[in-house]
Amino acid sequence: MKELAKKFRGLCTFLVTPTTDNGERVDEGRLRDLIDQQIEAGVDSLKLFGSSGAVGSFSDEERKRLMSVAVRHVAGRVPLIAGTSAITTTQAVELSKHAADQGADAVMIVPITYWPLRDDEILAHYESIARAVPGLPVGIYNNPATTGTDIKPDVIAKLAKIDNIAFVKEGSGDPGRISAIRALTGGSIAIYLAKDTLVPEGFAAGADGWATGAPNYLPREAVELTRLALQEENYAELLKQFEHIYPVYATQYQWGTVRVLHTALDLLGNSMGMPRPPLRMLNAQERDTLAGVLQRFKERSRTAA
Repeated sequence: MKELAKKFRGLCTFLVTPTTDNGERVDEGRLRDLIDQQIEAGVDSLKLFGSSGAVGSFSDEERKRLMSVAVRHVAGRVPLIAGTSAITTTQAVELSKHAADQGADAVMIVPITYWPLRDDEILAHYESIARAVPGLPVGIYNNPATTGTDIKPDVIAKLAKIDNIAFVKEGSGDPGRISAIRALTGGSIAIYLAKDTLVPEGFAAGADGWATGAPNYLPREAVELTRLALQEENYAELLKQFEHIYPVYATQYQWGTVRVLHTALDLLGNSMGMPRPPLRMLNAQERDTLAGVLQRFKERSRTAA
C-alpha cells in the first residue's frame, strides 16, 4: 500500500452539515460540537461535505469557510478529509487547492454531474484534480445511485497509478467490487466500504475501512463494529452486533440518508438543525417509526449487554 494511503483505514465519519433551525445558515458551533463528539467516540477520521453532509446544498463560499473552521478545530487530532466535489473540474480543482491551503489531510471527490460521465471524462477529471494538489492525498468516491456515474474497478485501477491517489470509497453496493479493486490495484490504495447495510460483507471482502454517515448519531456502535472487523477479525461477533443495528441502518436507504441523520440526531437530543430545503426532516409518521426503531435497538443492546 502506498505510504500516503496508510492513514486512511478504520472508521471515517461523513459529517452532517449543521445548520440553524431553518436550514438556511451553516452553524459553526454545532459543527465544532459534532467534531468533538466523533473524536471522543473514537472514530479514525472525519469527512466534511460528503453525501451525508448534503454537499450539493451549499455554496463554494460556505464550503470554504467550514473547511477552514473544521481544520482549525480538529487540530490534527484525526485526519480530516475535505469533500471538494463539484460539477466542473475547474470548480473541484479550486476547492481542492483551498482545502490544501487550509491544511486538510486529504480531499475526496464524487463526480457530481447532470450528465453521466464516460470513463475518459472520469479519468481526466481526477487526473486534473490530483495534479493540482500534488502533495495532498486524493480519494475517489464511487456512488452511482446518486450520481448516475459508475466508476468501475478497471478505471479505479488506472487512477491508482497516480502518485497521490490514496483511497477509494466504493459505494456500488456490490461487495465483489472491493475484491476486484484490491486485485487490480495490488492493494496500493486503501478501500472504504460505503453501504451501511452491507458492513459484514464489505469487511469480509477486504475493505480497509468504513466511510459512513451512520456514526453521526450512533458513533460508539460504529466504532465497535469496525474494531471487531479490523482489529479482532471476529466476524461472528460482528454479525451478532450488526443484526441488532441493521434495522436502524435500513431506514437510511428507505427514506434517504440526509433526512434520517438529521432526524435521528434531533430525536436523540443532539440536533444539528434541518437539511437545507428542498430536503426536509422526516415527516411525523416516519419520525415516529424511526423513534421506535432506535428505541428497540437500545432495548436489544441493553439485553445483549
